[in-house]
Amino acid sequence: MNGLFPLARRPRFAAAAAAGVFFAAGFVSPALRAAPTSISPHEPAMVKLDGQDVYVVGFDALSAFDYTIVDAGTGATPAQIEEARRRDPVPDWVRFYQDKRIVLTGYLMPLQVENGRSKRFVMMKDVTTCCYGTVPNMNDYVVVAMKGDGVAVVQDMPVALVGMLHIEQKYENGYITALYQMAGEKFLGPKK
Repeated sequence: MNGLFPLARRPRFAAAAAAGVFFAAGFVSPALRAAPTSISPHEPAMVKLDGQDVYVVGFDALSAFDYTIVDAGTGATPAQIEEARRRDPVPDWVRFYQDKRIVLTGYLMPLQVENGRSKRFVMMKDVTTCCYGTVPNMNDYVVVAMKGDGVAVVQDMPVALVGMLHIEQKYENGYITALYQMAGEKFLGPKK
C-alpha cells in the first residue's frame, strides 16, 4: 500500500506540496570525480573529499528495497504501528551507512526558506514523485537539517551534499514522517 494515499493524508508533504521535487540518477559532482573503490549499489564506495574518505551513497542503494508503510494513514491500529516501530525494515547493506559521513546526490525540495537559503529541506530521488506524480516511499527521500546559514535553493537539477546519515523510523501523531535524516555539513552544488 506504499504511496497510494493522497498528499493531504501524508503530513510530511502537506507544507511542501506546492514546491517541486527532484531526481538523482548517477550524477557525480565534479568535486567527486575520484574513482570510487566500488560501483555496486550494495557495496560501500568511497571518495576523498577535503582529504577525508567519504562514502558515496545514492538512491539506487537507499531505495533498493521494499518499504511497507504502517501508520494511521494505512488504517493500522496503534498496536500494529508499535510493532512496526520495533521492526527494522532496513537491510544491512543500507544500515551500514548509519551515522556515517556520506555524499548524497538528489533533488532539493526546500521546507523552510529565508533570504533565498534553506536550512531544512528534503533530498529526493525522482522528479516524478510528490507534487508531479506519486507520493514517494519513505526510502525515496532524506530529510536534511543543514548546518550554518543553509544552502542556496537550487531546484529542478541534481545537487550533491555531504553530511552524516541517520536511519530511524520517525513517527508523529501515528504517521510515519521520515526514515532517513541527514545532518548536512557541506553543499557541493548542482550538476554542471
